[in-house]
Amino acid sequence: MIEVIPNWHPVAVHFTVALLITASVLFAAGTLFRKAASGGALTAAARWNLAIGAAVTVATLATGWSAYNTVAHDAASHANMTVHLRWAIATALVFLAAAGVAWLERRKVAGAGVVLLALLAGGSGALAVTGWLGGENVYRYGLGVMALPKSGDHVHPASGGHPHDHGDDHETADAPTTPDAAAGKVETRPAPDAPSAPHEHAH
Repeated sequence: MIEVIPNWHPVAVHFTVALLITASVLFAAGTLFRKAASGGALTAAARWNLAIGAAVTVATLATGWSAYNTVAHDAASHANMTVHLRWAIATALVFLAAAGVAWLERRKVAGAGVVLLALLAGGSGALAVTGWLGGENVYRYGLGVMALPKSGDHVHPASGGHPHDHGDDHETADAPTTPDAAAGKVETRPAPDAPSAPHEHAH
């Protein structure tokens, strides 16, 4: 199987988000324009997006579970991973229920019933929260990141051709400063790396 770094979950999750949000929007549009000529076409497209999205979501959950058990992490990131996992499962169940209701309404020419619209609205909100938590896993806790970029001088086209350094000249909260009495300058010294305790991940 083709190796994907760090795993297949980031690949599958984008299809889940795109298809399910698109389905929700199309069902709402099909209901709003159910008496128009485009109402039936919008509803048909919504059903296809929901059906394919529900199928892809099963793969997204499977790859997410694999990532949950294999990605290196510590205690703090484990807590956020667990919250993300619970939201993902709940969100998937809502959309799977919506797919079931849509199947029951398959004979409806255009539009969706109140129950289906409510499930889609709630599922879309839950999907947004799930995506936010997933983003925090990567961008706040660094999960699944194989390598961090090294700082160095390079030029951005929009910067007017002036090279600049990312990270080397910037002070951070973890880099205390000490005044240099002789030169009247401030010296930045990076704080030593704090030892991290290993995290046991058992299910």
